[in-house]
Amino acid sequence: MQTFFPRWRELQRDRLDEAVRTLGAVPGVHGLLIGGSVARGEAWPMSDIDLLPLYADTAPHVAELVETRRAELVDWWAASGRAQSLDLGRLAFTVDEARAAVASGPAGAAARLRADARWFHGMDKAYGGRAADPESSLTDRFARWITAMRFEPLVVEARIARWYEDAGAAREQAHTARRAGRHEEAAGQLREAARALRQVAVESWGERLGSMGREWTRFERMALVRGEDALAARIARIAGAHPDDVARGTAPLPGWLQERVDLCWAARRAVGEDVTVEQNTRDQVAAFTLHVTRHRPDLGGAWLTLRAPHLDVDLDELDALYGELSGASVAAAASGGGASGGDSSSDGAPGGDTADESPAVDDPAGRGRGRGRGKPGRAVPGRG
Repeated sequence: MQTFFPRWRELQRDRLDEAVRTLGAVPGVHGLLIGGSVARGEAWPMSDIDLLPLYADTAPHVAELVETRRAELVDWWAASGRAQSLDLGRLAFTVDEARAAVASGPAGAAARLRADARWFHGMDKAYGGRAADPESSLTDRFARWITAMRFEPLVVEARIARWYEDAGAAREQAHTARRAGRHEEAAGQLREAARALRQVAVESWGERLGSMGREWTRFERMALVRGEDALAARIARIAGAHPDDVARGTAPLPGWLQERVDLCWAARRAVGEDVTVEQNTRDQVAAFTLHVTRHRPDLGGAWLTLRAPHLDVDLDELDALYGELSGASVAAAASGGGASGGDSSSDGAPGGDTADESPAVDDPAGRGRGRGRGKPGRAVPGRG
């Protein structure tokens, strides 16, 4: 299987360098932060290249030009050999935002991620990341601040509260759709609620998931070492992400998805990952059930793992899990998970935090890797 990707590390490295040169040269780009699995040394042949731009100001034409250059790079890579994703998206920040952030502590970080989805997702994607140009002092300090903050207790608690709120909203929508007889919509919302509850558990363990193409298997492994494999199986079942359910599926996968399954199987074997054929198939089908339902419903079909025939049983199980995992959210609320405490009143003012709130921004990137051994019901920050 190694022959499928004989030069993947070299290719990722060269394309990362090319993306940094091209996008960093756009006027108005102050710096680029390398994030994702490539930055953390966890890359595999199917990894995206993740970059978070730091803009000198909020002028929209800068972001538009960066997006144009990004699309040109991706098109060229696909035409010149093997396709490669380059992810920038909306996870960008300004120089002023970065300066205010590095002057703040955990309460300020928690307040930011509760108020703005860019911080909620950006701090996770950039965790363990680095400045593309180490000579860019602000970008370097911003990258180290994100890594130092990611597993601070207030930040973890705020993330747990956010995921639990998302689970509750999706759960309510699932029940509403079920009462109205909209079974497929109910099944889709049930899956969204289950995914959010999975994140409640992961955060309460002081961990993070990473790549969507491998996340369910990673979740099961995290649960197993904590004696929570039964919980993981219950969440996976109602999310339509249990390997047994995918293996028993009678509908053939569309050709594009079967190709993805085969490529990922070869890629995971290439890096020596201990994964079964069933687990890999489940990971890809679950990931693209989500993508297709959200973004390309025209590609749907009988292969989608929505478990509509089991809807009533699954909704009852969702209600039970929602109650059982409420302890993590209660712990977050009791600790004042970020939105109302600490430095939020002085957020954005340099030096606004008290001395004991200041982040240790020169900690090594692995500091908060997530080694907590807690069970759902209490937030345990990682301290790898």
